Amino acid sequence: MKDNLPRSIIPSQGNMLEEAIFRLKLIWRLMSDRRVSPLLKLLPVGALAYLIWPLDLIAGIPGVAALDDLGILWISSYFFIELCPTQVIEDHVREMTGENSITEDKSNNEPPADVIDGEATDVQD
Repeated sequence: MKDNLPRSIIPSQGNMLEEAIFRLKLIWRLMSDRRVSPLLKLLPVGALAYLIWPLDLIAGIPGVAALDDLGILWISSYFFIELCPTQVIEDHVREMTGENSITEDKSNNEPPADVIDGEATDVQD
């Protein structure tokens, strides 16, 4: 039986700033890769165009107006990476990290070493 656990393509970098920098480098590499659809590359370009666009969705509230810019950048970068071909992402992440196995293979049925197998029963009075 195969587990349907999500696989992580991008390894965690430890903190938010390092992960953001890693994602920016990955997006830059994906933008220059010919295996990624040109139509898909419009997503980050559109997000950057929105960032420099003089009109905001939320205008007039200082501090909150920047949140829609950050939200658009985050959503567009997330969907860009998610919609890129998995093999292309794995190739770039492997080159960036120097690791041979990027994704964790959850296909084996063995529990992780830190999980203790056991049974539980309900006792009713």
